[in-house]
Amino acid sequence: MHELYASRETVGFTLLDSGSLTRLAALFPTHHTSQTPYIPPRIWRYQVTRLRECLDDFLSHREQVEACYRFCFAAYEHNQRVSERTACVNAPPFCGHKMQLSGAKTGLRFLGAFANTAKRFGIFELLERWVGRSGDLQVKALTKYLKLVNGAGLAYILNFSLMRVEEAWNLRAGCLDVEHDKSFGDIFLLRGQTTKTLSDNNALWVTSPSVAVAVKAMEVISLFRSLHAPHEAARVSAERYLTDFSHEPWSPLRNKGDHSLRPSILSYADFLGQHGKLFDLERLRITPEDLKLARLATPSLPEEYQVGAVWPLAWHQLRRTGAVNMQASGLVSDASLQYQLKHVTRAMSLYYGQNHSRMRLEEKAHTLYVRTMYETLGRELQQLTSERFVSPHGDKRKAEIVRLISPEDAKKMIGLAKKGAVACRPIILGVCSSRKPCPYGGIDNIAHCGGGDSVDAKPCPDVLYDSERLGAVDDLEHVLKERLATAQDGSPLMESLKAQQRSVESFRRVVGSENGR
Repeated sequence: MHELYASRETVGFTLLDSGSLTRLAALFPTHHTSQTPYIPPRIWRYQVTRLRECLDDFLSHREQVEACYRFCFAAYEHNQRVSERTACVNAPPFCGHKMQLSGAKTGLRFLGAFANTAKRFGIFELLERWVGRSGDLQVKALTKYLKLVNGAGLAYILNFSLMRVEEAWNLRAGCLDVEHDKSFGDIFLLRGQTTKTLSDNNALWVTSPSVAVAVKAMEVISLFRSLHAPHEAARVSAERYLTDFSHEPWSPLRNKGDHSLRPSILSYADFLGQHGKLFDLERLRITPEDLKLARLATPSLPEEYQVGAVWPLAWHQLRRTGAVNMQASGLVSDASLQYQLKHVTRAMSLYYGQNHSRMRLEEKAHTLYVRTMYETLGRELQQLTSERFVSPHGDKRKAEIVRLISPEDAKKMIGLAKKGAVACRPIILGVCSSRKPCPYGGIDNIAHCGGGDSVDAKPCPDVLYDSERLGAVDDLEHVLKERLATAQDGSPLMESLKAQQRSVESFRRVVGSENGR
């Protein structure tokens, strides 16, 4: 029904309009008794920052890592061929001084400690930084590091898409596509098989341009690993998975198991447990502000999520957190989330909201996004009753605006949002409570919102000023002053800028008086 309405101009009819759709959505029963926890912005930002640092570090050393990998692989293969030809005991090339002396007699190659080889190829500090233990760097650290980078790539993709971990796990080389749109520019898409729609082997997910870093790192690793894989396990370039088994000769699992099957997926917690240098657990401890934001988005948050505890990250949390973040809600529109997320929001609006694309996106991700839109609006509504929001027309007008809103009943707020009974549209000065489209803007122009249309005009009756928007208003005022300095006297542009400046002054008077300034 949502897609039919969005495509009404193309199909030539409207079956259910937007009001009917919101009433229909309100009739759906709640099937899930508890929600997947939403990761607080600070913790989300920390983990995604560390994942990006890991990926960038690998790509800046990719040639050294690959050269060292090839060198070690050749050394192991050499010793294996010599042992098969001479019937001597096959020994690993990284060993002690005594073995090095015997190598001259047998033809085996012995290279001493692996740490020396890592230093020679310029990756010793890299391995020490991410996977090594001081003074004990073995060749297995190379495999562990590649698994770390691969897992970091998987996690990064999940942070910036609505994919399930099983879907991202089965991505193949060449999965990242770019569609060139005349209105929105380049839109990045991940192509793969959805695990929930059996007939859709070529599903698409909108993602962030920054995901190209993760895909690139995973493709590099999968390529040079596949070139050295056993013949029966090798895959042609176009078919290889981004995540697959390890085939290194120093790996004890190289010749064990059925490599025609896919390797099992570790949980996010188990992955972090195996790679203790990726995250600092102290940075993942829950603060009072973290808990407050998490409970706003997930009222049914389990009791184990307490202040001081380490946040237990899980793959599916990334999926739900991504859906909430892509709404650019007031809960997470913190300046700290300045990754490609806001750019993704535009792409999501284009694809999931307006259905402009000629390609069909993964259906479950679409549904999750639309449902989260109503859920996020319900959470925003709960905040309007707090002292943070004030009406420029006084407490009585604010009481009229929020009369239907219950700050304690999240389920009721989501229902009201679905029915369209209340509205909460973010604007520069705070929120607009009008349920009708606004012809004046509020996003890129605040002249009408704050009553700056004329000298004696009053602010819009539907606006609620947000005291936490002071920083954004400061930035806006700075831009207005810069543009006024170059605007032509008496021009429409100058009049518009002055009108917005009057609205800024109105905002400061009201918010300042409420805060005792």
